[in-house]
Amino acid sequence: MPIFEYSCDACGAEFEFLVLRGTDTATCPTCESSAVTRKLSLPRISSDKTHARAMAAAKKRDDKMQKIQMHTRLEYEANHDD
Repeated sequence: MPIFEYSCDACGAEFEFLVLRGTDTATCPTCESSAVTRKLSLPRISSDKTHARAMAAAKKRDDKMQKIQMHTRLEYEANHDD
């Protein structure tokens, strides 16, 4: 019994729908419209390799943000002598 992701054409809400045997179609839980579009769902794979890659990307992003913040602070201190 797969779970599919849908978006409502009427109100734009996004939701998941469990497809059971004998279930006709998905309806929007927000506006109850049957005009919905099934979205493309990609599988989520987690392994040690993907975890390490994600952690490396997060560290790189954090290091870059830290450099930007340090530069901003030093620039502020240089231009605001009290």
